[in-house]
Amino acid sequence: MKSVDADIESIPFAQVKGSSERDRAMKLFAHGFLRLWTRLALESGQKLKMAPTQYVLGNYEGQMRWSLNENVDYKGIAHIEMGATFRKKHALIGETYIMKGDERARLFFSLEQEKVKERPVFVNYLVYEAPLAEFDLAKAFAGLKPILVGWIETMMTGEDEALWKVCKDKLECVGI
Repeated sequence: MKSVDADIESIPFAQVKGSSERDRAMKLFAHGFLRLWTRLALESGQKLKMAPTQYVLGNYEGQMRWSLNENVDYKGIAHIEMGATFRKKHALIGETYIMKGDERARLFFSLEQEKVKERPVFVNYLVYEAPLAEFDLAKAFAGLKPILVGWIETMMTGEDEALWKVCKDKLECVGI
């Protein structure tokens, strides 16, 4: 979707500053998720749920433009999630984490597979992962592009199969 490319290209990358690499990465995720949330609402007619909500993260200025809420402690946000529940829950998640002493950033889909003892079990499919110092939101969203058609189909029909199929076919399963 060329419109998603244009939305991501409109993010003022050079102006996004942070008190740390983690702070900057979460601000970039917030910018990307806010634009993607708006684009998907326009393309599908569906408003996905975000956590933290889009209105906590930013202020909508119209014409696909968001400004970040500078009162938010972005380095204190564990992850940003956007998704919906039709028959089962699905979410796109952007997060930073530490593995073996290295700070990293990743973007992944978390899809509810089943319920065990009334608790959902999720399968995660990796879209993008990089050391935090090398985090590149444009590359993360480039990895997302092949999945968007299936995700929009899932939103339009309320059926999870399209998103499951495209995740299984195009992404690496990284855990349950």
